[in-house]
Amino acid sequence: MRYGMCMQIDSPERVAVIKNSGFDYVECGFCKLSRGDNETFEAFKKALNENDIKCEAANGFLPKDIPLIGEEYDEKKTVEYIEKGMKRGAEIGLKTVVFGSSGARKVPDGVSYADGFRQLGEVLRNVISPLAKKYGITIVMEPLRKDECNIINTIKEGTMLAVLSGVDNVFCLADIYHMIGEGDTLDDVRQLKGSLKHSHISNPYSKKGLKRDFPADMDEYDYKAFVDAMAFAGCDTCSVEAQCVDFDSETMLAGKLLKSL
Repeated sequence: MRYGMCMQIDSPERVAVIKNSGFDYVECGFCKLSRGDNETFEAFKKALNENDIKCEAANGFLPKDIPLIGEEYDEKKTVEYIEKGMKRGAEIGLKTVVFGSSGARKVPDGVSYADGFRQLGEVLRNVISPLAKKYGITIVMEPLRKDECNIINTIKEGTMLAVLSGVDNVFCLADIYHMIGEGDTLDDVRQLKGSLKHSHISNPYSKKGLKRDFPADMDEYDYKAFVDAMAFAGCDTCSVEAQCVDFDSETMLAGKLLKSL
């Protein structure tokens, strides 16, 4: 398994911390990758080059002002936003884009779940997939908790959407935090062998008052069981997506723990 750490591009000093903590790649936020100014992007790109590490993944794909379902969907605006982010991503080694984006993909009032699912699938197949393929990028659907989004909440639902899109560069992601919230199990992960191409790891039982913590100790959660299940399913990348109090020290602890699995 190869491990990554999530960060935003406007904190380039964190790249060195990530590399020195033993991580294999960086995962950034796609929105800032697309909408960040040139100075911010170039500083991030320079930090990656100086530390000999790639930004292989990006999350936070679409902001809520680019809705994909309902009458407010604007294809031209959507394409321009995605194209800019993926073009920049190609310069820094981007391979995978995580499609969570609760605000952008939610089914709005007045639209049925069936129609919303259908429209999301059409945009995925006809717009997002071709743009991603142009830059050699894979899209992974991220199932989110129901209190965050009203569509695609489990890894089986994410896999169904990916399969029904009918394209070869759309798969699903497994995230410990969301899986626990929605009752997904490691047996579900193993059953979906071949369909899961990326994963997010965290301590979902924070004692710091945070939503989820950086992994720090094996007593928190059976991280090895999760990683082993993901490996069995054919997934070889796993990024820490969580919150922290002290980025430098907690990144070092997380890197040490994950490399020991």
